Amino acid sequence: SSGINAEWPLPPGIDTYHDSGSQRSVGGFVASMNDLCTRYFSKTTWQPSKQELISQLEVCMTDALKQYHGNNGYYPDRVIVFRDGVGDGQLLAVKEQELRDIKTALSRLPTSPELVFVVVTKRIQQRFFLKQGSRLTNPPPGTIVDTKVTRDELFDFFLVPQSVGQGTVTPTHYNVLEFQTTLKPDHIQKIAYKLCHIYFNWTGTIRVPAVCQYAHKLAFLVGQSLHRDPSPQLANLLYYL
Repeated sequence: SSGINAEWPLPPGIDTYHDSGSQRSVGGFVASMNDLCTRYFSKTTWQPSKQELISQLEVCMTDALKQYHGNNGYYPDRVIVFRDGVGDGQLLAVKEQELRDIKTALSRLPTSPELVFVVVTKRIQQRFFLKQGSRLTNPPPGTIVDTKVTRDELFDFFLVPQSVGQGTVTPTHYNVLEFQTTLKPDHIQKIAYKLCHIYFNWTGTIRVPAVCQYAHKLAFLVGQSLHRDPSPQLANLLYYL
């Protein structure tokens, strides 16, 4: 068990891959279909080359919700979206387009799920250290930094997801663009950290939530090798790992 199945049922991950030899970019969408995060639904979309924003996110979310309802007999109470692959300069565009599309898909449900939308950024300059006597060491995995160096106008935090054998550990930056939920910020931070533990291709932790890495692997496979949408019969299989 992931230890967090009671707190949220449907975390989608989103990422984009740009194929240098093609005129199109591919977006990968992967969402968990059960409480333990062991079954997943995947879908790809296409947009013009080098376009980071996913234009058919509403369709992806609608199909994932239908699949979730078909598997479980009910719709999720909460949807926590982890969006990878966009920089700080695109936060407003993501909020105006992708977040809007997800809200539109959720508005069609007979229920009203809570929604959290988080942008995950790996390529950052910030580094954190733990002072032990006169020495500086890496902070332990699971360390959260959400004051002093975060932004006043945004809900954001830094998470140290893993330990390193040598060198300086690189934290991951999380920007929460939507927080319509009864969960507390601590819950979102714990969920993000625990999701870093359940990527099937690695026995330890990874730098981003597992759904983001699945979305990256899906987009990379389709954009690099397939160059077309995979068969719908594969939507519930982790064929891209």
